[in-house]
Amino acid sequence: MPIDCKFKNSGVYKLLAWLFVNNDNRLFQRSKILKLLDKITNTKLSLACLSLSVICLWYEGFFADIGFHAIENYNLGAVFLILSLIFCNKQRIRSTRAVIYLLLFILSLLISGLYAAITGLEAGMIINGILVLSQFAIAFITASTYLSKITFVNMILIVSLPLLIVGIFQGFWGETTSRLWVSETENLVSTRAFGFFGSPNVLGSLSMTTAIMALFTFLDRKKWYYLAYELLALAVLTLTFSRSAWLGLAVGVATILLIRNWKLLLLTPLGLLVLLIPSIRQRLLVITSRNYLVDAAIDGRIWSLTNAIEIFRISPIFGTGPGSYGGQTAVYYNSPIYLKSIQNGYVTLPYTDNQWLQILVQSGVVGTVCVAGFFISLFVNNLKRYMSSKHYMNLGVIAVLVAIAVNGLMSNVWEFGAIAVLSGAYLGLGNI
Repeated sequence: MPIDCKFKNSGVYKLLAWLFVNNDNRLFQRSKILKLLDKITNTKLSLACLSLSVICLWYEGFFADIGFHAIENYNLGAVFLILSLIFCNKQRIRSTRAVIYLLLFILSLLISGLYAAITGLEAGMIINGILVLSQFAIAFITASTYLSKITFVNMILIVSLPLLIVGIFQGFWGETTSRLWVSETENLVSTRAFGFFGSPNVLGSLSMTTAIMALFTFLDRKKWYYLAYELLALAVLTLTFSRSAWLGLAVGVATILLIRNWKLLLLTPLGLLVLLIPSIRQRLLVITSRNYLVDAAIDGRIWSLTNAIEIFRISPIFGTGPGSYGGQTAVYYNSPIYLKSIQNGYVTLPYTDNQWLQILVQSGVVGTVCVAGFFISLFVNNLKRYMSSKHYMNLGVIAVLVAIAVNGLMSNVWEFGAIAVLSGAYLGLGNI
């Protein structure tokens, strides 16, 4: 008997298949609640609300600059996102492993939040923490119900076009970047494109995701304007000087090359040609310098990692509670969890700059396992579908999935609704 047949008949294989491979996806279709809610279905209105949510989240800074603060004050991005879920076709919500893991993650957040509230944490912080992390799940489930995937992709690319054009302008003709965004030794990096966000890493994550979307849509449709958009998105990604987004894109594309034909990986050294550009070379190589590593250990990512692990040990199972550590919500509410840090409340870096680390501290081992299960199951099932159908959409979903996972190692990608909704919605197209 061949080795692969022996493995397929083994208990380990059956357990892995049960954990990550989709089988009966119609569990929710038998739900009386969904049948009742399905009476208010309007797919076009759902897509319109999702579009408005994206516009509110991406252009909030622009509207604030012109004196229109309603979007920020009333959190209209989140409101439109919830409306998009309400109006989507509930009968098309599939009970895939990815959805189940996301729902289990939300459940773990509720349990963690309840325990945190009992121990004295502020309810407003906990609720906001749950809502921030739930945006990804809502966008994922909503977009998974859309039949016309290309309509959704076109909507995203059109809506993001003005933002990318602004990024190009900032990168070439913008004002000198804040020194908070570059180290002292990076004298060649004078400007980083940031769009209307408070961080160039957010625009970097956005352009990374849209670049992958445009690339695989071009491969599928063979329309020149997708390739033109791809070049624009790559230019903006370069001008953000976001190392985490660069690495996410590189690993995502390398993964696809490995899936398509491992021999294509021999082309990856060509990527080193970017080191011929002095500013990019300096931006990448600075992380190996002694000064950078010392700074990172004192008040940077290395310090944050050590501090977060120390706090994780306090509540390893369900975590310290949603919103309680490592992000904007914790900073806004002055979370008392910081008083349990290794420096007795003194925090040099309030952000984890690592989405996985933030989830680990806030939701514990249980929540982290659920998120990991989501990523693994979505990867496995899209790979399985691609092997049988050869659809480029499945490859695109895998590339974004890997890119987001890698980007999240150095950035709080889900902390920002602009990225959580975009990545969640696009990955939802692969919920099969």
